[in-house]
Amino acid sequence: MRASTDIERAMAAHGDAVWRACLLYLQPTDAEDVFQDVFLKFALHDAPFNGDSHEKAWLLRVAINACKDVLKSARTKNASVEELTEEGREGELGAESDEAVLGLREILDAMDALGDPPKTQLYLALYEGYTAREISQMTGMPEGTVYSWISRGKKQLREALS
Repeated sequence: MRASTDIERAMAAHGDAVWRACLLYLQPTDAEDVFQDVFLKFALHDAPFNGDSHEKAWLLRVAINACKDVLKSARTKNASVEELTEEGREGELGAESDEAVLGLREILDAMDALGDPPKTQLYLALYEGYTAREISQMTGMPEGTVYSWISRGKKQLREALS
């Protein structure tokens, strides 16, 4: 079991990225549960990490898998931009104006319409800034396959947004 200082450090360093990944898949209430579960798993994970980037990748992978498990349970739906705007939480989407919220709504709806894959690979590449090689290591997919899914995902987003 990890020390509380190690858990606090990981939450400070990677908590925002884990939270954003959870919100990509789930409604805020479910995202909170998954967020807590991810850091509980981190606290119980005894194996060492090969640096900060490996730790972040592990946390994101655990978060995304946990979100998928919640979605598979068929008791929830993906979080919608409408819910966040109704709750006055547009700032979490990075939008401050009504026009920006409408643009974000369109992009997130198109992203939600993507299947998985390419949704996860595209999110990790575009939003979190991981390279195809890093995503390959995180997901266990061959690097060429990751490139293909990212390319297909971008094409599908362009088609949906045009």
